[in-house]
Amino acid sequence: MSRSAVGRPPGSPDEVLSVWMRAMTDSIRAINAEQDLSKVLAMIARQACELVDLQKCAVYVLDPELGTFRLEGSYGLTPAYVDWANAEPMRLDEGTASSGPPTARAALTGLPVFVEDAFVEPGLDRWHRSMSAEGLRGVAATPLQTADGPPIGTITGYTTARRRFDMDSIRLLTLLSEHAAAAIVAARRRDRERDAVTRLSRANDELVEHQRTVSRLRDLQHDLTRLLLQDVGLQGIAEFLARQLNATITIDTEDGTELATAPAGSGSRRDIAAVLTDDSVQTQIARIIESGRAGNLVWHGASAICLVPVSTGGPSRPRLWAARNSPERFDDDERWAMEGCALLIALERSRVERRAEAEARLTKDLLSDLLSPAAMVHAESVMARAAALRHAPHEPHTLAVFLVPANGKPPAELTRALLDVARDVQPRPVIGSVGDYVVALIPSTTANGPDETASQLLARMVERVRDRTNGSARCVVGATVPSLTKVERGLTVVLRAGSLVTPASREVTRMADYGVHGLLLESGAGEALREFADATLAPVDALDEHGSGEILTTLRTWFASNMSNREAGTKLFVHANTVGYRIKRAAGATGLDLTNPADLMTLQLALMVRGISGR
Repeated sequence: MSRSAVGRPPGSPDEVLSVWMRAMTDSIRAINAEQDLSKVLAMIARQACELVDLQKCAVYVLDPELGTFRLEGSYGLTPAYVDWANAEPMRLDEGTASSGPPTARAALTGLPVFVEDAFVEPGLDRWHRSMSAEGLRGVAATPLQTADGPPIGTITGYTTARRRFDMDSIRLLTLLSEHAAAAIVAARRRDRERDAVTRLSRANDELVEHQRTVSRLRDLQHDLTRLLLQDVGLQGIAEFLARQLNATITIDTEDGTELATAPAGSGSRRDIAAVLTDDSVQTQIARIIESGRAGNLVWHGASAICLVPVSTGGPSRPRLWAARNSPERFDDDERWAMEGCALLIALERSRVERRAEAEARLTKDLLSDLLSPAAMVHAESVMARAAALRHAPHEPHTLAVFLVPANGKPPAELTRALLDVARDVQPRPVIGSVGDYVVALIPSTTANGPDETASQLLARMVERVRDRTNGSARCVVGATVPSLTKVERGLTVVLRAGSLVTPASREVTRMADYGVHGLLLESGAGEALREFADATLAPVDALDEHGSGEILTTLRTWFASNMSNREAGTKLFVHANTVGYRIKRAAGATGLDLTNPADLMTLQLALMVRGISGR
């Protein structure tokens, strides 16, 4: 019988030793190079074929939990056979110590198992078809034995003819199996160590990230404390946050009044107004405000809009908006920055409101003294108090009165609105309430920017009050007085004019438009003046019975045109004779002689009162 027939290893002992050493060297080098385990096991399967004269070989690894074998590496076997073996895996319980598949028997007993002909061996029926297709007949299985446990699998070799294996072959396969087991154990240990390193690396990354977050929060806390101590105001907070987030920041109130924005002139208010038109956004805003926490609010176009509700407990709760054209949402650190600034905003608003309330009380007392002849006997004392409140008592001041006729907002709310506009103005305007009116005495020089004039500050006040009252507020602007010591007379005229204001009046009435006739307001109360005007102009109203108002309009235009029929006709787009005819009708109806200066004064005063009243 030939050497291969009885299963002897090919070649002389020296040749066998050479093949063995090369196999060990190749596999150890592969293991040390951390090659993929399946490649190492495929190499060992090839080495088994070379050492023991096998045609095909497989390395099966046992899954102890499932009790099944997985073909992890092979040599000579077709991919179809490998796929089938793993799709319908061999089970450990399909073998016993003396029967069943050699792979299962070797793993159960820990001893080599040899089958000369698999087709006459009992218990292998389910493998006959696949083995026949693969051309397999003889089977040799040696356990993958570890040093401290049961077998973890087998090296299972196949021949294409009947085959008996001698002791040399058994020893070589056993040694190779021990080597394969060591390779699997080493690979598993390597994988566990690699997983441990990965977990440690991940934990280290998380620690580094946590340290970075702590450092960033510490820096943020330091910056926020600095902002609080430096008293930078809402604008300073908005500018700081805009730099931190690389975003447009807007601080406003629930009624849409903008308190600060950065970068300046960014137009973010328009962006936010567009977002607020969406009903779903309103629902989200309500949910966020109810929760009291910051979060991603909504995407609007290319802008990410984030809202941080700020509760101050005051009448006008401010809101912080952050918007940026970026695909990135605001991360946790950025939300923390916004929440930190939200606390500053709440503190700043609370401080401003308390200061405004205190200033309003002190200013109300100051206004009472300015309007009191008895108090102004000691004018120097009153002016010293005004200077202590950061007013400019000896500078010219523009007089203005604000009111909301017919069930409007209370003076206290209008006072807060005006003080909010003037919060950064130096010297301070005198803003306070007198009865149902809110008075603003605006110094001719302000320090809220190098270019803002008293008239521009007044325009900002009118705009803010308009926003707060939905356009229902009215303003009467009086003359400019040379100093606060001269306020009484001019303010009396403006307050009398205020008593004539109705919801139909113009938003801003300027007493300068009425010239010297405005001084006549000093002599009469508002109700008496209205009765006088109605009695004087009732006949003219009768002439305008169809509501055209052309006679009254002609009278006003005629007086504004220096009583020139031609100039008035040009302004009214009618002939000068038509103007003359209408004037004669008015004179005849009222019984006034318009060539008499006293009668002219009477008619002009009546028209002035009607004009202030908006009728």
